[in-house]
Amino acid sequence: MSFDVIIVNYNCYEALSSCLSGLEKWEPAKINTIYVVDNSRKPVSHDMVRRFPKVIWLANSKNVGFAAAVNHALAKATAPYVCLLNPDAVISGPLWGPLEEWLKKNAQVGIVGPKILDADGSVQGSARAFPSLSTAFFGRTSLISRLWPDNPFTRKNILSAPSLRKPISVDWVSGACMIVKRSAVKDVGTMDQRFFLYWEDCDWCIRFRCAGWKVIYHPEIGPVIHHAGQASKNARWLALYHFHRSAVLLYWKYDRTPARIGSLMALAGATLRFAAMGLKLALS
Repeated sequence: MSFDVIIVNYNCYEALSSCLSGLEKWEPAKINTIYVVDNSRKPVSHDMVRRFPKVIWLANSKNVGFAAAVNHALAKATAPYVCLLNPDAVISGPLWGPLEEWLKKNAQVGIVGPKILDADGSVQGSARAFPSLSTAFFGRTSLISRLWPDNPFTRKNILSAPSLRKPISVDWVSGACMIVKRSAVKDVGTMDQRFFLYWEDCDWCIRFRCAGWKVIYHPEIGPVIHHAGQASKNARWLALYHFHRSAVLLYWKYDRTPARIGSLMALAGATLRFAAMGLKLALS
């Protein structure tokens, strides 16, 4: 049993049920322990606990954020590898066996991300380059990327192209499903809890790479189906705010421009984007 699984839940019980059912279906013997860290306001139902008796439920009295919740479970993990999995993501085929074999042959890999698909079957942009100012216009969810996904600027930002067949080294992979080597976590440290929600996965991957560990996107492993947005639909304003706050924090943390002008530009851009998206959300 080589893998522990950590799922952070926030009022997402219907999707969580599908996620846990997927883990029960595919290679359950490879899984050591499943931890569900619940940041929800109300406790998990007794019916849910009865349906998944092998799950260890870690309930928080308040929403402590994603990074803090992951760190809570990481402190309890004992398996050689730990998989972070969103509650709105579902394992859809053999994952653990091929992954374990590949990781044993690639000892310098600290983090690996499998192929992730959107609900419509298209390849999700789960492997990316370090965000820059162009990411606001050519990132995974930008209008230009949705209308013209094959443009060169989007391809530079999003590395998980549908045509990709072999593992590649990337700046970072999505925390919707990432597998980390626990011995590498001891070397690098746990997630930065200043990131309440979003971008903590990017920050973690950067720290792994700076410590000499490889971050790999492996399109032959998976796929995992990610029903993106389900985990945050019950708190859209909270998610919108923290997405932009964490983006600015990420820029600030790694900014090497004179007088942190890059961070100031990121703050201005994030403020404008937050206002525009907030207005759209208010009118929807």
